[in-house]
Amino acid sequence: MLLIIYIIMGKCETAKTSIGIKILLSDLILQINETNFDLIKEILNEGFISDENEYYNDAYAEIILCNNLPKNCLEFKDFLEQEFKNRGLFEQELLLSIKNILRTDRWGYNREGRNGNYRPIDFDLSMDIEKYKEIKKYTIVFILEQYSG
Repeated sequence: MLLIIYIIMGKCETAKTSIGIKILLSDLILQINETNFDLIKEILNEGFISDENEYYNDAYAEIILCNNLPKNCLEFKDFLEQEFKNRGLFEQELLLSIKNILRTDRWGYNREGRNGNYRPIDFDLSMDIEKYKEIKKYTIVFILEQYSG
């Protein structure tokens, strides 16, 4: 007798607020050079597109998570510029969270209802942006990020 057990975990929905930076992908990609190559790759890997319906983020993730990304700085820059242009991403805004403020998770199967979290309003809004001093044309923003997985 064969017994098969399925464990259904449901999924988690997370909402978080943070302070970070916003930059057009075109402005970021055009700045890639040997000096900031590793930093921009990190920004691209940790950032996400400002997108309410996941349309652009799906395309963005397909490109960034590609195992065949060029290792050479100039080839990497050319590849991303072409891919982002082909998929309508080149003029989309990339968001990068730098300092988390608040987060809440919702587990389970039922997505109806309300949940939340809080923190006192006397927290420090300053953040260290020294790491990004070589990057130009970004704006400091308040970010609300929601994801499900």
